[in-house]
Parts: sequence; structure tokens; C-alpha cells
Amino acid sequence: MYYFIVNPSSSSGKGMKTWQTVEHLLRSEHVPYHVFFTSRKKQGEELAHMISSRHAPCTIVAVGGDGTANEVISGLTNYSQIQFGYIPSGSGNDLAAGLNLKSSPSAALQAILHPKKVLPVTVGCTHTPEKTYHFIVSSGIGFDAAVCHEAVNSSFKKLLNHFGLGKLTYLGIALKQLILLHSTPVSMVLDDRRQFEFDDVFFIAAMNLKYEGGGFKFCPEADPSDDYLDLCLVEKMSKLRILRLLPTAFRGEHVKFDGVHIYRCKKAVIRTASPLAVHTDGEKAGFQRLVTIALGQEKLPFIVA
Repeated sequence: MYYFIVNPSSSSGKGMKTWQTVEHLLRSEHVPYHVFFTSRKKQGEELAHMISSRHAPCTIVAVGGDGTANEVISGLTNYSQIQFGYIPSGSGNDLAAGLNLKSSPSAALQAILHPKKVLPVTVGCTHTPEKTYHFIVSSGIGFDAAVCHEAVNSSFKKLLNHFGLGKLTYLGIALKQLILLHSTPVSMVLDDRRQFEFDDVFFIAAMNLKYEGGGFKFCPEADPSDDYLDLCLVEKMSKLRILRLLPTAFRGEHVKFDGVHIYRCKKAVIRTASPLAVHTDGEKAGFQRLVTIALGQEKLPFIVA
């Protein structure tokens, strides 16, 4: 059985239009399915938990943006008994880009109904003193997270979504946040053995996929099935230099700049001198001075083609 969890409001209503296309195809092919619509935060997580715990084995499909996919994945249980599919209808769609998923609703649905490739994808966990969050794309602390925090409820994002330019939201907000940017001392321990101290860190992005923030390719070699996180840490730069760096990050060429460091690990413990914004898949995870970002133990069977 196919279970669809749909965010009809994603990308200013694109989610509902996407679902209408999908539903028409399901009915024309006489595919049995159940559909659930979300109307509030965390409802996707609750629905995913209910479906995966009560109705497995089954296929669960998220229809929406990266935030919707994050909610659904955060609620899943019984990984070995389900297959996960995703039909993107968001503004950033970093998850779809990172896994080379079909962008059109009809092509994405056909891949889900007739899967040729199911990729075992490791889901990440970000632990804070108050709560544990899940992510599949990325988790970050500092500048990139501050951009995500503002983008979540941005009227600017809604306006750009109306014209199909949602990806520009993150770049626009990044330029604004750059004005407010401050560095902070950071202590970081990787895999309980490699310790690093930095005096002036602007952000750390822990990447499970290559892209975040609407197409920034912060970790060009990130692979969701290799059992490692790739970390991009940026330190000791002037704001003017960061301004020059940002456009190159769309192509992954920022790694050539002095002050950009790439690490690979299974777990990172990060302590900052002052509380910084934290995000998981672009969703808010508060302001923290201590976070542990790690890979989970199970792999999620993700339909990618």
C-alpha cells in the first residue's frame, strides 16, 4: 500500500497543485493509496510515526519541500519494513538535488510506483541539551543556520515562491545576515579522538548530501550512503571575503579559499563560546552552545530511481 503525506501549503500552494497532478495519475492507473494532509508543524512527523508503526510493510511518500521530508523522516520507524519516496514541491529542494531525484511530479511518481533503484540512506541526528533532531540533508550551526532560521517564516520567501524564484530566498537572506555576522571561538571533537580549537568561526555545516540552503554546494564530496558526514567549517575571514565566497559555493569552488576546512567524520561534538543558531534540514533547532551531530544506526530505504 502507498501512503502519501502531503503539505498542501509548501512553496505557497505548490504542494496542493503537485498533489492534484499525482492524484490524477494514481487514479488513472488504479493504484490503491491513502493520503494525509498536514496543516500544522510536526503533523507530518506524527503521521509518519503512526503509519510506519501500524501499517508496515508499505511505501510512505512525502509531498512537499525539504521541511516536509524532514518531518516525515523524523517520524519514521521500522526502516526495514518500509520504502520511502519523495515528490518535491518546495522552493529549495536540496534533497531532490542531492539525490538526483526526478523534479516533475509525474516522473517522480513513476519512479516510486516502479522503483529501479532503492538507496540505503543514513539519517543524521543532532543532539542538543534539550532535544534530539533528525536530518537527511544537513545540520549546521552559525551563519548558515541563522539564514535558515529567518527563511522559515520569511515573507520575502513567500513573495519569491509566487514567481517561482524561491531558491533566491536563501541568497538574499544570506546577504542580509552577513551584515549581522559575528565570529566565535569553537572547540570541536571528531569521532571522540580528533580535537580542534578555533578562534574565529562563522559557521559549521555538517552535510549528508552535497547541497543546502537552496543550492549551496558546501561539501562537494558528501555521499548519503558512505557512512560519513562531511563538515564545512569557515573561519578567519573578512565579511568582504565571505561575500566573494558565497557565489562560488553554488559550484563547490569555495573550498579553494583560505579559511575553508572540510572534514569527514561519523560524529562531531561542537562547543561554542556563545549561543548560535542551529538548523536541521533548514528547520529551526534553537540557539545552542553545545551540539553533537552524528549519523544514526539504521539506513532508510529511499527510492531514488
